[in-house]
Amino acid sequence: MNPFVNPKKRGVSLPSGCKNLVDVLQRPKRKRGDPIRTFIRLLLMQAHEHRATELVIGVAPAPDSTVTEKVEGTWYHVSAFPSDFRSQVVAELGRMAALPEGPFPKEGSICVRLESTQFKWKLRMASLDGECVLTPIIE
Repeated sequence: MNPFVNPKKRGVSLPSGCKNLVDVLQRPKRKRGDPIRTFIRLLLMQAHEHRATELVIGVAPAPDSTVTEKVEGTWYHVSAFPSDFRSQVVAELGRMAALPEGPFPKEGSICVRLESTQFKWKLRMASLDGECVLTPIIE
């Protein structure tokens, strides 16, 4: 046996907490996150990285909804996605911001956490099919 190999330590290719392949096979499967919520988190984190002062999800009647962000006074196109996907994104934004039932316009705030960092955004919606405007909350 090689004197440099310690059989009680895990191999470098195994995840933390696993000493052999059996440990990997017996690990519980991680729950997959909601893809809509993941999409929203990615948009907000990317806007935060770019130091965007506004993030706008375009209106619904268009074939494709657009996402634009305002950085240092200039608007940039971020993404486009089908309008049917937009309705799911807008509904999830409403849940995340705990928007009240009732007539529009509506306003709320969203907190997104990445490890030890927390990002806060204010959500404004004039109508269900109108633009969704997100602005960072600086504390």
